[in-house]
Amino acid sequence: MVTGRILMVNKLRVLSDADAMQVSPRYAVAQCASFVVIFAPAQVRELQSETMLKFTHPLRLVGRVFPIVRWSRNYNLRTGIGDLIAGITIALTLIPQSIAYASLAGLEPQFGLYASFAGGFVYAIMGTCPQINIGPTALLSLLTFTYTSGTNPDFAVLLCFMGGIVTLVAGIAQLGFLVDFVSLPVVSGFTSAAAITIASSQIKGLLGLRFEAETFKTTWEGVFHHIGDTRMQDTLLGLACCVVLMGMKAMKDIRLKQPLDDKGRRSALIIQRTLWFVGVSRNAVVVVIAAVLAFLVHEDKRDPLILTGSITPGLPIPHLPSFHSTVGNTTVPLGDMLAHLGSGLIVVPVVGIISNVAIAKAFSKGKTLDATQEIVSLGICNIVGAFFKSYPVNGSFTRSAVSDASGVKTPAAGFYTGVIVLLTLALLTPYFYFIPRAALAAVIMCAVLHMVDLAIIKKLWATSRLDLIPLAGTFVCCLALGIEIGLVCGVGIDILLLLYYHSRPPLEVQFIDDGTITPHYAVRPIGGFHFAGAERFRARLVSLKKEKHFPSNVHTVESVTSVANDMRITVPNGSINFVGRGSTKVLVIHCDALCRMDYTFIESIKMLISDWSHDGCVIWCDVKPKIKDQLNSVLNDPIYCNYDQLGTILSSFFAMESPQYVINNSCSDTPL
Repeated sequence: MVTGRILMVNKLRVLSDADAMQVSPRYAVAQCASFVVIFAPAQVRELQSETMLKFTHPLRLVGRVFPIVRWSRNYNLRTGIGDLIAGITIALTLIPQSIAYASLAGLEPQFGLYASFAGGFVYAIMGTCPQINIGPTALLSLLTFTYTSGTNPDFAVLLCFMGGIVTLVAGIAQLGFLVDFVSLPVVSGFTSAAAITIASSQIKGLLGLRFEAETFKTTWEGVFHHIGDTRMQDTLLGLACCVVLMGMKAMKDIRLKQPLDDKGRRSALIIQRTLWFVGVSRNAVVVVIAAVLAFLVHEDKRDPLILTGSITPGLPIPHLPSFHSTVGNTTVPLGDMLAHLGSGLIVVPVVGIISNVAIAKAFSKGKTLDATQEIVSLGICNIVGAFFKSYPVNGSFTRSAVSDASGVKTPAAGFYTGVIVLLTLALLTPYFYFIPRAALAAVIMCAVLHMVDLAIIKKLWATSRLDLIPLAGTFVCCLALGIEIGLVCGVGIDILLLLYYHSRPPLEVQFIDDGTITPHYAVRPIGGFHFAGAERFRARLVSLKKEKHFPSNVHTVESVTSVANDMRITVPNGSINFVGRGSTKVLVIHCDALCRMDYTFIESIKMLISDWSHDGCVIWCDVKPKIKDQLNSVLNDPIYCNYDQLGTILSSFFAMESPQYVINNSCSDTPL
């Protein structure tokens, strides 16, 4: 075995001394990406110290917290041009979306723009995924409306600030693993229901109706009650915008035939890129055309179209979020504001973390993802954004896909997008007055349609039909009870399924009788065994004694011990008379795949051994040191062996149980 010392190893994890001793009493193991290096314990401690110094070095620590320090060293003109193109392209998608999402959140249009620039600046400094654009999203806009409806913008800004703090704490404390308890079926059911809820909420804008509604149910009730008030001009404009948006979206996927000559190929490439650019900027094109049309038909007294109306011009003045507010004639203190936000202080950050990490994973392209840094950067984005009157934000998959297709190189694209949003706030807000609400409703509806995940139903049916339960349960509960309650219900269903799986741990049971060794049951528990499956495990193994494989004329062997390779069977009172083959009931438990047992399960094992010891014996094979310590704490003289010794023990049992084999020894130990 080779020992060595490595100073620089990518993706190196050094095992602790305790773990190392379980591998070998003299050597420790360092697991690398594609190989294993063996170290002596003294070298392990030295390497651990070097690794610790590596991550606590000030410059390295700054580079880890602020990734811009690393990638800016190689930033050049070519990279900058790629980021500039991506930033402009994203801005053309973000600006009309943010105005539309602000109305979805129940806020004035300028709050969508307030939420669109700070996140881009912060993520450019602290983010790790170049494709991600931080800003308003349909899902968080709907959640913001859910928790702040009937109040004022101060509540939305406070939700952004407090949600950012919760997200930051979760990142620093490395609590991102809690997101793993929300399964993909629950996330899919939640996002699909949210998409339908969002699209439904825009029906009234598409039809030109005016009524108050907060949930999926109340929205459709309002539509049916006010259907007679439909404004035809708004409806026609909204439907036309939907058709144009879907058509322009298809333009970016058009693939032209490649001509044979160079000039033709260049022309085809230009046309291809033009079609793609028009397709990705479809939201801006539709909103501008609709606004021009509304301006042309505008009348001073009575507008034929419902317009966005006046928008507060200028840039927001940075200041702390309001920790008290006035609703009507009542002053609401901080405690009452937080009480009103309620579960939103947890639900909004959780949804933001899930979305952001999922997007970062999707665009990581095989690279290692620092999920903790992503969570921390998202928290800082919301905290800083709250100083500029932002409501909760996170990454958008649609805008990230546009950024990736635009050839983005670094997170600096967020700088350029943020600058364009600031210029828009400073110069263009007066012109937003004429944007028709029907056009914004069409933008939102077309943006969320892709969120309805129908393909997962077929996949779950083919792979894991039981997962259809949390999918359907989350979807139905979100629509019937509200998306925040539906998400909690989905997680609850997931926990119930998790307990169900734990109560039925995987267990391989096989009866072996090949004529050369004593007939026995071989049991192979797999993974960790916990309290939920303890009784089921014990009952299953106790029931094996009643199987017809074993005869009823049984005599017992007290124990089997091993010293090095010398195996001995200890015979009670020094004398056993076996009357027939197969008289001893033997249960062999292979523990090579058993990694953990909790206290309840260990006590259940104690009862199992008590049941078997009356007329049989239990042999523990290939037991890990940690499991052996647990068993020794509750069992009296358990029988241990490795796989090579197992055959010797069972063959000896078989010889002793033959009709001709009779033992009458004065000595209690019979060597094998």
